[in-house]
Amino acid sequence: MEQDHKRRILKAAGSVGLMTTLSRILGYFRDASLAWLLGAGFGMDAFAVAYRLANLFRRMVAEGAMSAAFVPVFVGYRKNHSQEELWDFCRKFFYTLAIVTSLIVIVEIAFAPLIVRLMAPGFMKIGGKIELTIFLTRIMAPYLVLVSLTAVVMGVLNSLGYFVVPALSPIFFNISIIAAAFIFPKISSEPVVGLAFAVLVGGFLQLISQFPLAIKQGMSFRFGFSFKHEAIQKVGGLLIPTFFGIGIVQINLVVDSLMASLLQEGTVSQIYYADRIMELVLGIFVVSLTTVTLPEMSKYASENKIDELKKTILFSLRAAAFVSLPAMVGLFMLADPIVHVLFEHGNFTAIDTERTAVALAYFSLGLFSIAGIRLLVSAFYALQDTKTPVKAAFWAIFINASFDWILMHPLKQGGIALATSIASTFTLVQLLWAFQKRHGSFEWGDFWSKIVRLLIASIVMGVSCLFILNFLNFSPQRAFRWKVAALFGTIVAGIVIYLVLAVLLRAENIISLFRSKFVKPSSGPSV
Repeated sequence: MEQDHKRRILKAAGSVGLMTTLSRILGYFRDASLAWLLGAGFGMDAFAVAYRLANLFRRMVAEGAMSAAFVPVFVGYRKNHSQEELWDFCRKFFYTLAIVTSLIVIVEIAFAPLIVRLMAPGFMKIGGKIELTIFLTRIMAPYLVLVSLTAVVMGVLNSLGYFVVPALSPIFFNISIIAAAFIFPKISSEPVVGLAFAVLVGGFLQLISQFPLAIKQGMSFRFGFSFKHEAIQKVGGLLIPTFFGIGIVQINLVVDSLMASLLQEGTVSQIYYADRIMELVLGIFVVSLTTVTLPEMSKYASENKIDELKKTILFSLRAAAFVSLPAMVGLFMLADPIVHVLFEHGNFTAIDTERTAVALAYFSLGLFSIAGIRLLVSAFYALQDTKTPVKAAFWAIFINASFDWILMHPLKQGGIALATSIASTFTLVQLLWAFQKRHGSFEWGDFWSKIVRLLIASIVMGVSCLFILNFLNFSPQRAFRWKVAALFGTIVAGIVIYLVLAVLLRAENIISLFRSKFVKPSSGPSV
């Protein structure tokens, strides 16, 4: 894999990562607003389950299945057909998908009571909780249509080398929720209902924000649909199994919510907040890396350049490890102060902090595995192999549910989070084994020795952070500004320590690539 090509991937990932970071920062303020307004109790539990269902489709569709199914077909169709035929396919697919997802929404609204009872059986023991969750689920159901159509436009723009505008679009969604958290408590006795409507408003804004650039590239939104179009049928054939394969982690989180509903009130919310912190970390680089490598992998797959595809996967795993390993150790070591600073305001109590931190610590152990799964599943779908990820998904669900049941009693919410990490690690190993069995071994070389060195650097960094935080006398009783400064300063110091150790331990290959993109200009597409 050429250095210029590596730099191009990192440059694109860096650009998307910057935009995604802005979105994730707003996403944090969104979740902090929820914590301040609802805490981790009755209303937030109901919202978390209803939003988990809506968000399941967002993660599986917008950040996964739709891109993984649509982009490879789009890339191949663009290569072999005229511009007019390409945009006709996109236009018809857009409205065909709108029709299909609208029918799914109708079914979801009709069967919401059954769906919610399956997702949160423990809520039936608390008066009014199951009814509120059903109501919120029905309000947010149409979000599926909006997020699916957003994913189509996003896939088109990503395939054409435009990553920034799609990466910025979630900002509108976050602003909508934040605004609702401040407005509805003043005008409604049930602000959580206003938050549910804000999800729809945010989804609509997220969709139309991408229209101007898509239209500029040639995409038409004139109405038309087809269930017989060859390319549409091809995407449809990939899309259905893709939901299960790309959504391994998200389906497991739904299982986690189900199990959490059987524990004490607030556990569902605590699992939700811990997951949000994980996504904040994942979204900054790993999701961005997956976004920019999928078109690359689809291109190599369409040209049958398997060796280049494998090099791209291995490089992406290395880049993901460079970011996710120190993040994993940092989240594990500093879970309590992180949750305290981020969320302990308003109705979010010290007990909520303690319990959420336990879940976050155990979730963090699966961070690298989750990153690796996203990359590998995208590679399988670039090759239009839908069966392997689906098989892995069913094994993951079985393992996660089994360990949930075993660990949730002694470890409570920590056991549920640990089960997800165990299932994710098993799935990553399974996918790596299956890929090599079909396409030959990766050129591992010194990959694992580099990973071990990065892990050592990460552990030393984590221990150092604990000492620094204690030296700064961090405690819940100190002023909020001091706590923010102490935590932020500790994290910055930890990053510096990690980078220095990575160089000293000769795990600096990724560092040199990041540095080189600033020294030597890239010849890649403008993003």
